[in-house]
Amino acid sequence: MKGDFENQFTEARDQCKITLEEAADATKIRMDYLVAIENGEYNSSLPDIYWRGFIRIYAKFLHLNEDEIMRNCPIKAPEIIDRTSHKGLFTSVMNNEREVEEESHGGVNESVPFSQRTKWLGNKIRSIVTNTKVLKIVGISAIILLLCIVFGSLLLHKNSSSKVLSKEAEQVLSSVHESSFSLVATNKVKVVVRNKNSGDKIFVGNMDPGEVKKITHSEPVQVFYENGEYLMIKQADGEQLYPQPGRGGIEIK
Repeated sequence: MKGDFENQFTEARDQCKITLEEAADATKIRMDYLVAIENGEYNSSLPDIYWRGFIRIYAKFLHLNEDEIMRNCPIKAPEIIDRTSHKGLFTSVMNNEREVEEESHGGVNESVPFSQRTKWLGNKIRSIVTNTKVLKIVGISAIILLLCIVFGSLLLHKNSSSKVLSKEAEQVLSSVHESSFSLVATNKVKVVVRNKNSGDKIFVGNMDPGEVKKITHSEPVQVFYENGEYLMIKQADGEQLYPQPGRGGIEIK
């Protein structure tokens, strides 16, 4: 229920002419939490230590007396019977409040011993684990992650298969890759061209002077001729071959 404690926050904010949105943006505290502080409604699942930390931050932002605010805070810190004999526990409680303030501003209180920060983190994890809503969210997230892994594996397998098929296709294409060369007659000459492996004839004929015959092949061929001194073979790369005079043959890959 709203009382004098809560009213001082609202009045201080009004005097500063600051909206709740501006206060939330400046303090990095959610606006619904600021509304709860001004209305005295601390009935959420947020731990008390966080409420005290947010109240301290809000009071400091509005230039209120922090010490007086925390003394009159409706959310009390754990009571310590003997502060001297329980100095470590008292320090831990106060440091936890400071950690909430540091965390709200995105920082870490380096002065807090590692063991205390570890203990605080353990308590926070236990709080999350006991929240069934969080467990449901975690469970759904785990299922989504598992599905992503499965589909990712299937996609990777599909891509790998495609790469294998592409490689096989390249091999097939390369196996049927065709080459060519030209027969150039400088005088009358008889020429026979056949596949080396199958023996099939590709060209048989008498060539007249100046005649050019282009031969296309996909496997090694043999060129047989009479009067080789009248024949010149020009390959696709520009290289020229001159057969021996007379009857003979030459292989072209």
